[in-house]
Amino acid sequence: MIITMAIGVGLLTLVLFLIFPVVRGYLYFISMVLMLCSLICIFYLNRFELLVIGIEKDDVHLSFVNNSIFRRKEIKVRKAQVRLKWEGKVLIFLIDGQQQAILRKNAADAADWKNLLNGL
Repeated sequence: MIITMAIGVGLLTLVLFLIFPVVRGYLYFISMVLMLCSLICIFYLNRFELLVIGIEKDDVHLSFVNNSIFRRKEIKVRKAQVRLKWEGKVLIFLIDGQQQAILRKNAADAADWKNLLNGL
C-alpha cells in the first residue's frame, strides 16, 4: 500500500509541476501534505492487522502490527467471547459483536492457517 501510495502521489505531483510550473513552492507543500495524508490513511486502514495470535486453553491473545499512530492495546479474552467471520481470504475477529482484528490468509503460512482454524 505504501509503494502504491508513493507512486500515486509522485505522479500527481509531477503532473501538477508540469501543469503549473510557476508556483513550485506551493506545489512542494501540496505534495508533502498529500503524502502525509496518504500515510495517515494507510495507518488508519491497517489498525486491525494482527501481528501475533496466541491461543491457550481457554484464552486468545491478540497483538497488532500498527503501534505507531493508531495504537492498539493487546487484547486477551476468553475463546467463548471471540466470534470469527470468514469473508473470502480474510478472517475477521469479532468480540462483543464489534470487529477487533483482521487476519489475511496471505499473511499466514498454510500450516499456521489450518492450526488457527482448528484452534478456534
